[in-house]
Amino acid sequence: MHAFLLVNNDPIEFAKKQHAKVIPFTLQKIEDVRELKKFVKFSLSEKTAILIENIDTATPEAANAFLKNLEEPTKNIIYILTASNLNNVLPTIVSRCQIMRSSSAIKIEIREKRLETSHANYKDVLNIKDRDEAIRYIKNLIYLDHEKNDFKNMENYLQTLQNLKANGNVSLQLTNFVVKMTSNG
Repeated sequence: MHAFLLVNNDPIEFAKKQHAKVIPFTLQKIEDVRELKKFVKFSLSEKTAILIENIDTATPEAANAFLKNLEEPTKNIIYILTASNLNNVLPTIVSRCQIMRSSSAIKIEIREKRLETSHANYKDVLNIKDRDEAIRYIKNLIYLDHEKNDFKNMENYLQTLQNLKANGNVSLQLTNFVVKMTSNG
């Protein structure tokens, strides 16, 4: 793995465990991503960790542009990302990183109770009417399955999330989501 997303972990301590030299890098705007691309073009002779703190505050444009760095790793470079709120990190970034949580990190709750994706109570899902709550629910499923390295439903999650963010009818999107989930077994 060449990309790590830390939640409530010390990034410097983590880099030491990876035996990597740390280079802090700010990534908030698209211009920052362009500068990072220029830097990683060079071959580095020793393992280097690019530390990007607060990836959850990057603009959506910057986060999307940064994906290419995660998809095409450069030799001897690892990425250490931090986030104060995992729900605000682009799901496609989360899916390309190994999530590292401290033992004291609070587990994600879905609608005040933990629903496992394989045994989700879909009746509860269909009762969600608020767009933000629906988006939080789908994001939480993404994070839970990512933690379990279970990617079989990821396409359905990401499509539903995209449709919800594009102002698709909440009830219709969640109904389609449930139909696909039940047909996938």
